[in-house]
Amino acid sequence: MSNSENSDPKADSLFSVGAGRTHMEEPADVTMKLTLPRGRRGRGVLIPTVRVVAGPDLLQFVTLSGGQEMVIGRDESAGLVLGDASVSRNHASLRCDDGGEISVYDLGSTNGTAVNGATVQRALLRPGDHLEIGAVSLRLDLLGLDELHHLSRVLERMRAAGTDPLTGLQTRAWLDERLPALLARCEDAGQPFSVIFLDVDRFKSINDTFGHRVGDQVLQALARLVLLDVRDSDTCARYGGEEILVFLPGTDEKGAADVAERLRKTIGTHDWSRTAVGLKVTASLGVAQKLPEEEIAFWLDRADRAMYQAKQSGRNAVRSASEPPSEAVAAAPAPS
Repeated sequence: MSNSENSDPKADSLFSVGAGRTHMEEPADVTMKLTLPRGRRGRGVLIPTVRVVAGPDLLQFVTLSGGQEMVIGRDESAGLVLGDASVSRNHASLRCDDGGEISVYDLGSTNGTAVNGATVQRALLRPGDHLEIGAVSLRLDLLGLDELHHLSRVLERMRAAGTDPLTGLQTRAWLDERLPALLARCEDAGQPFSVIFLDVDRFKSINDTFGHRVGDQVLQALARLVLLDVRDSDTCARYGGEEILVFLPGTDEKGAADVAERLRKTIGTHDWSRTAVGLKVTASLGVAQKLPEEEIAFWLDRADRAMYQAKQSGRNAVRSASEPPSEAVAAAPAPS
């Protein structure tokens, strides 16, 4: 099916982001059905997109179009800049021919280029293929315009001034400076407001087993996965070492529990082995809808206690503050 059969006036141009650089690209002649994130059901052409799927550069991406060639490497002039030391200055080249076929060429790199685990000098790429540039993992996908614009906004939010330097999320200061006004607007409009309290399961064990560098990479990846899976109007803040709060204006507790369950699945099914061999990461999540006239501290405490109920029930679970804990859960000590 050609683009002419799925014409989309927004497809004249789109953002391509690589290591902080933004430029405009023309879409390639490729279409495919894809499930988009919550609240985004953009239709029409889907764009060949190569994005980082693990490590500090997670979510960095470039789009490709017919007749285009792009270099991946550490050099600042590269189309996709990767800062990892295992990446050569000019490591590999991506080429998209006029028919939309995409190939990767190794440019004599020090640490090599691989496709789906096999070292290559040149290879044809298909949607879903994994590309290894040195130690950096990327994947070729076909993404819709709505998803690409959302991805661009996620990266912009992470680079905003005042965000947590490790995760790119808002800091606890946001809760004092911005949250009260946001809550007041929702209350004035008669809209519900819920929060998700997310805590990484056995995070100390991850640090002890794999080292603090991997622990930091887990938090970086977790933040990006959460941001990518929520709406642009939702706010994510780093609350503690491995704790993340997700604020959902206009969402009741049931809707927030649905979001939390999706986040739990996203985290649990992410390919963490590309961060460290043998690494598995899960999270426990608590959900609470703010009650009328309730103080913020009490609201967050209810979400926190719901999260601990999730941990006490076996971890890798979602619990809502309105759910009464079982006797076994209520009597159990709080796990990590």
